[in-house]
Amino acid sequence: MSSLRLILTSSAAAVATLSVQVLGLITLAPTDFGLFSIVYLAGAFALSLALSLICEAATRSRQDAPTSWADFSGASTEFALIFAAVSALVVSLTNSPLTPYWWLIALAIGGGAYRSTARFYAVENGDARGSVLGDAIAAVVAVVLSVVTLTLHSGELSWVLGTWAASSVVAAVFSRWPALGRPGVLVRWTRQRWTAIAPLVRDSLIMDASSIGTPYALAPILGVGPFGVYRAVSNVAAPVRLLLNPIRPRIARLRMSAATVGAVVAGGIVLGGLAAGVLLLLGETSWPLGTLRDLIPFAAPTAIFVMANMVGHTFYIVSRLRASRRGLLTARLVQTALGVVGPLAGALLGGLSGAIWAYALSTLLSSLFWLLVARRADQLPVTA
Repeated sequence: MSSLRLILTSSAAAVATLSVQVLGLITLAPTDFGLFSIVYLAGAFALSLALSLICEAATRSRQDAPTSWADFSGASTEFALIFAAVSALVVSLTNSPLTPYWWLIALAIGGGAYRSTARFYAVENGDARGSVLGDAIAAVVAVVLSVVTLTLHSGELSWVLGTWAASSVVAAVFSRWPALGRPGVLVRWTRQRWTAIAPLVRDSLIMDASSIGTPYALAPILGVGPFGVYRAVSNVAAPVRLLLNPIRPRIARLRMSAATVGAVVAGGIVLGGLAAGVLLLLGETSWPLGTLRDLIPFAAPTAIFVMANMVGHTFYIVSRLRASRRGLLTARLVQTALGVVGPLAGALLGGLSGAIWAYALSTLLSSLFWLLVARRADQLPVTA
């Protein structure tokens, strides 16, 4: 796939997902944004697990078990359906403002899970249509519905959830369609590639303990409203992750020269500075900004988090497909310890402010550790 097409699909995917996150951030009150974040985290868990169980497992086991589209798409489809069904059941059984929208949440999570795997396969195999078309149409749908929501339905949780669901489903529909076969493909897929899957899934679960488990643990400590403000910090860094994730196959092959490391760190510093600058400028306006306005007093820790997130996520991608199992596990345990203990201790000792500052500093420390792991792994052969 050409660099231009890779940039197009990455940009379109970022626009589609970022539109939904920004829409919720600037239109919903902190309490509603906290509710939205709770279900959005479930979607993030689905994407994380799909990368390990399906996408990167296929890459790591390519020589031992070549991956056909039939096997890959069958496993992806069953995975997406399972997550959609479970999310629908859980939300429908809760007595919360989210309950009436269980079907929107199921569509959003299931559609997003399938699209993420189909995009990965397309990028890996140079399929321009499979990578660009779904993201491009999803971006258009997300932007149009975001504008409608902002102008006519601002502050309505149902419209934010509907925008998320519509963009996810459209992206999935305009991906390469699955080659469905006998049920049980996901089970067979897992058995055949368990040697590759086991360390990747273990790694993801350790990661998710901090990135997803910790927020869920903080919600009852902080309360839904302050929890929404806490999650807003992560959303400000979303553009970084969204631009990096679709090009993971390319990033994984970066050589960790001094120039590469310097460029990544410099890029993180610039992005962190921009994030803080934008927040401070918005603080001088009277615009209705939803939960984002509550984040303005935390511009400094937000800048640190954005910078550290850029650096850490880049070197994590490099390490994930190149580092030894021991190195990968050690780094993950360090990140999880920092990501769990830091924010929880900060919240218990200092409330919302303590949680946000601890979150930023913990992310900074873990990003430095990932840099060390990536430099060491650079001496090992790439397994992708």
